Amino acid sequence: MKRIALRMIADLRANPFAHGLILLLPAMQFGLNYFASVAALLFIALAWHMRMRITPLTTGVIVIAVSLSLVWTAIYLPEIPNLEREARLAVGMLLLAWGMSGVPRHDIAKFNGWWPLLMLLALTGAALLQSIAGRKGISLYVPTRFFINSNDVSLAAAWAEHAREHGYDFKIRPSASFSEPSYLGGISLFLNFICLHMLRGRPRLVANASAVLACVVSQTMFGLVANLAIMFAFYHRHINKSVLICLAALGLATIALPIFAAEPSRIERILSGNDVSAGLRVFQPFEVLNHVLWEMPFGVPQTVSLEYFIRVGMVHRFEDAPFQNGAFNTLFAFGWLGFAVLAMFLRAAGGGICALFLMLLFCQNGAPFDFDKLVMAIFAIHVARHVRATTDPHTLTRIIAPRRRFA
Repeated sequence: MKRIALRMIADLRANPFAHGLILLLPAMQFGLNYFASVAALLFIALAWHMRMRITPLTTGVIVIAVSLSLVWTAIYLPEIPNLEREARLAVGMLLLAWGMSGVPRHDIAKFNGWWPLLMLLALTGAALLQSIAGRKGISLYVPTRFFINSNDVSLAAAWAEHAREHGYDFKIRPSASFSEPSYLGGISLFLNFICLHMLRGRPRLVANASAVLACVVSQTMFGLVANLAIMFAFYHRHINKSVLICLAALGLATIALPIFAAEPSRIERILSGNDVSAGLRVFQPFEVLNHVLWEMPFGVPQTVSLEYFIRVGMVHRFEDAPFQNGAFNTLFAFGWLGFAVLAMFLRAAGGGICALFLMLLFCQNGAPFDFDKLVMAIFAIHVARHVRATTDPHTLTRIIAPRRRFA
């Protein structure tokens, strides 16, 4: 035990920023408000340990998109956007673009890849513990007062408290130390992406399995799909495509058949567009996007989008709305120029698996330009670039590391 403690202290001394970020990850959503929060602290530390690079093309596209969206709204819509929040979102976009185009000042070579693996195992274990305790009527969720959005009634702890007060049996999806299961899916994607690049052989496979298990336990479907997609993109050189297709079909059948067996009319409802869950995540976002592109070509600012879509009858008040996907929200906010904005971000990420990771992280929830997303996107992409620049790609992406043979 003493040896482990000494090794951890040595790691912290070698690269205090990277290892400190991993340690503070479970508290990412804690704080008094947006600016007095753990996410804001981590972003300040990230900015201190990074040299940003201002790219004129990306900056110009973002400024033009934001300006045209606000001007179009001021001329043609009765709703008045919250300019302070819109300015904050615009600054977040610029910082993300400049950060991904910059270079880190901390020594990534001294970052121990076992730290993200151990954190991923700890979060998966916490989710499993919450699942077991929840079946026995025990609430192990973080109190709402710790979160930035402490007045949000959708927090797991708030649901458990409401059920306890009214004598209900609560069945809440595990979320570890985070506010919602889908956020745990995003964190597992972040840690899994780092482990893919920092680890080799069996430890990396353990990280992959742990990320998938965390998403299965928390029942976050998009988190599961995102982790599988990033692993396929990483390992595709060494995967037999025929075997992969068979495994994917088997997995899909295993997951889908029990759902459709319990609800025989589910397929018919999905195909007809009457299924609520599929509608919110598949049909309604595309319907809203079609309206934006042809009726509001420069987009609708995020701070007025809900009221606008309620007024035109595309969204109903007090019901779940199609704003849970950050990539779609960017297109809603900037219209046709939103495609150019997303393309600029993917270009700043460097393309390839880094661009795929960024897009999947955007899609995890509706806030892609807040401090937490900036920290995760910039840090993970910097780590991946460093490893890929110093390692042979074929050797890096081996599923099992070759055994060393000694004479």
